[in-house]
Amino acid sequence: MSSYIGIDLGGTNVRVAKVDDEGHILQDVIEPSHGLEGPEKIEENILEMLRRFDLSDVLSIGLAIPGPVDGQKNVITLATNIPGCEGYPFADNMQRELGIPVFLDNDANAAGLAECLLGSGKGYPVVYYLTHSTGIGGALVIEGKVISGHKGYAGEIANVIVDPEAKQYSHYKHLNQGAVEAVASGFALGLKGKELIGDIADTARKVFILAGEGDEKAKAIIDKMAKDFATCLSAIAAICAPDCFVIGGGCSNSSVMYFEQVRNYYRSMVHPTMAEVPILKASLSEPGVLGAAMIGKSHLS
Repeated sequence: MSSYIGIDLGGTNVRVAKVDDEGHILQDVIEPSHGLEGPEKIEENILEMLRRFDLSDVLSIGLAIPGPVDGQKNVITLATNIPGCEGYPFADNMQRELGIPVFLDNDANAAGLAECLLGSGKGYPVVYYLTHSTGIGGALVIEGKVISGHKGYAGEIANVIVDPEAKQYSHYKHLNQGAVEAVASGFALGLKGKELIGDIADTARKVFILAGEGDEKAKAIIDKMAKDFATCLSAIAAICAPDCFVIGGGCSNSSVMYFEQVRNYYRSMVHPTMAEVPILKASLSEPGVLGAAMIGKSHLS
């Protein structure tokens, strides 16, 4: 039986798992990532974790990173949560140490790949995955392969302008005026809720709860978010024409509160041919580490 290693690296924790072809986790371990202690310490820690596994049947190792990855050079290009790791040769060093092919990719790309190969997008040739959480990210997966683009920035939709006149609700200065992350992310929902309702609505979760209880201001905030999110989907549809959209991330846990509104707005904005494209909720409970494992598998297939 062949297997794959997935490494989900975050600023706080790192999870390493051994996964089979069907996406079953055979063994896993979680440790602090030492994300602020530099790339050498991070690498040393991961290698120590890997030595706890039987690697004899492992075909590849995939490392999911919280930031863009240059797929051609197999290095991180931007690492806000793990500073100092830009350009560091994790893949080359680990491959030399273990004798197993190692591949890197962005964590959103990894989650999208997992949903495409194992989750809600399984069976669709072209899948566009969006993570709708504190921020908004995306991944384009075609025939089981993530499209990385120039220096790994393909699919990074946070800066897509959906309402150029909108007020910014973001702490990231680089976002365009009216960018989807600045108006429709979970972070933006919390800021809007606090501004328009008060402290009882200062997080996305609280806004969703209030809307479910019938609060009209909360319902209006969610409706505007759904329209802005759908506008972003319509732009993606015009360019990529995916066979389905899959939406994951923390906000999607409240999908019953806004997915149908997103679908309705989306249908009103696109060509009739694209209106039939399904907008699905992500289904995997472990997309990070499963996606990391699938990074290597996709490169080898």
